[in-house]
Amino acid sequence: MTARALPDRRTPTRGRSGRLVRKVFRTPAYLSMAIIVLVALVGPFLVRDPLGFLGGTLTAPSAEFWFGTDQFGRDIFARVVHAARLDLWVGLIAAALAVVVGMPLGALGAYRGGAFDALLLRVSESFQAFPTLLLALGIVAALGPSIPILIMVIAMVNVPVYLRLTRSAVKPLVDSDFVLAARCAGKSQATILRRHILPNVSEIVFAQFSVNVAWAIQILAALSFVGLGVKLPTAEWGAMVRDGIDYMYYGQWWISLFPGLAILATVLTLNYLSDEIRHGERDSIGNR
Repeated sequence: MTARALPDRRTPTRGRSGRLVRKVFRTPAYLSMAIIVLVALVGPFLVRDPLGFLGGTLTAPSAEFWFGTDQFGRDIFARVVHAARLDLWVGLIAAALAVVVGMPLGALGAYRGGAFDALLLRVSESFQAFPTLLLALGIVAALGPSIPILIMVIAMVNVPVYLRLTRSAVKPLVDSDFVLAARCAGKSQATILRRHILPNVSEIVFAQFSVNVAWAIQILAALSFVGLGVKLPTAEWGAMVRDGIDYMYYGQWWISLFPGLAILATVLTLNYLSDEIRHGERDSIGNR
């Protein structure tokens, strides 16, 4: 009798979509994230030109200019909204690239074991031996700041996180019954990883993905703050915070405050979203 791979425990796509829609309206973390994404996608079409000179410099927040204006007379609210698209875009792409590289490597290392697995661990440990921001600063300083370079560097420093996370999640599954059954059925290594192993660790990786987007936004903001990220006058939260630091001494606090609050709100929302995903995963395991 030919052995068959046991069916995995994935939920049908329609059921997952329906639960996600309900979570968006019932869970504060999902709702906050949906609002931030909506602002990033639609907001730039509804606000003023982020580079437009409005005639009044260093205007305090008012009914006309909700976040005030900067030293060049630009609307800070418009710049914060436009920067949301750039920061989220860079964070999402960098984290996605880290997943695309780190997740398959971690799963393959755990599945094959031996020298290949040990080599991957040594390489990832070498990257993680350096502080993430310091490593990113060194690479960007050597290669030069640009959006593609920033995305590549942020993804590179986050690859070891997914490699080790996926490896630790896959290790217990390598000798499980459904994997052994798939081997007996003659399934290839790539098929077993793609159809039977990776779907069972996807929720863990997705929870980490939310955190990594927050890390990527923080790294981008930090690089821009020290002058190695997005260059002014492009609207970017970290660069805007740095642009207003000198004016805080003279009472113009709004230039740096509002982009700083945007970073804080986005990072906290992404972290809370990760917690909600982990709680949902534990609940689903408990109900099985």
